[in-house]
Amino acid sequence: MNESEQCYVHPDRVMLGECTRKEIRERLASGDLRGALLPIGATEQHNEHLSLNLDIVLSTFISQQVALHLYPQVIVAPPLPVGYSPYHMARKGTLTLRRETMHAFLYDVLKSLRTHGLTTALVVNGHGGNHGLLSDLLPDWRQELAMTIDEVSYWTGMNNQQKCEILQGYRDLRDGKLDTVARQTALNHASEEETSLMLAASPQRVRSFTMEKYDDAKLDYANNLSECVRDYLEPTFTREGWPEGGPNPENPRDRARQENALHATVEKGEALASLHTQYVADLMKKMLANSAPG
Repeated sequence: MNESEQCYVHPDRVMLGECTRKEIRERLASGDLRGALLPIGATEQHNEHLSLNLDIVLSTFISQQVALHLYPQVIVAPPLPVGYSPYHMARKGTLTLRRETMHAFLYDVLKSLRTHGLTTALVVNGHGGNHGLLSDLLPDWRQELAMTIDEVSYWTGMNNQQKCEILQGYRDLRDGKLDTVARQTALNHASEEETSLMLAASPQRVRSFTMEKYDDAKLDYANNLSECVRDYLEPTFTREGWPEGGPNPENPRDRARQENALHATVEKGEALASLHTQYVADLMKKMLANSAPG
């Protein structure tokens, strides 16, 4: 289908798990279906207002938009909903995997896809802790599976100018208006950027909040951590917890993220989603062009 053609495709048609075996078989036989997107993310805390599954929801959403953009060439494989998040284990609800568990899952899915004749696969990451997860493994996997394989964190296509055009926090950083290290480093996770994207992609997963309610909760993620939590944080952090006297104290940064999220809007999320989708789609198109069919 030519990208310029205006043709409605139901979003489920690009999700492998929503298709029947007949539908996949026929798309493969026709040569229309050549590649797969594999969303990975996390189930982890995103402050007081965002659902724990934000990272996998957004990487799946971007993957789905890319697959619709490139229909019928690409399918979206079932997402991996838990990622590498040991540093967030002080926050209730967070789950984390070992890196080798994630590697095994992705290799097995890629091998399954290759068995069915797909020669191109792009792992689409939605969680910072997973960034670069496969960089050391990809050369061997490409050779073993005879596939064109790559990985991308969907947000990495944005430059500073685009960030400043869309997001208030980055304009404030550029203009020297953020007065603490905590505020200067609180512009990604659970902040204006991710909250705006979620408002555009899945608004039912965004809860209302105020800074008054945040402060009333008297949250402390730096002290009195359980033995089990400290086991996850080592060796990056001391046995006593996340020191408040360091260069970027944990509690102030958590509050700064909540504060920055107040700038989020649906319109900003739509602009971000458009940029991210185009970036990943362009990468996938290049991969398909460089991968021999069959």
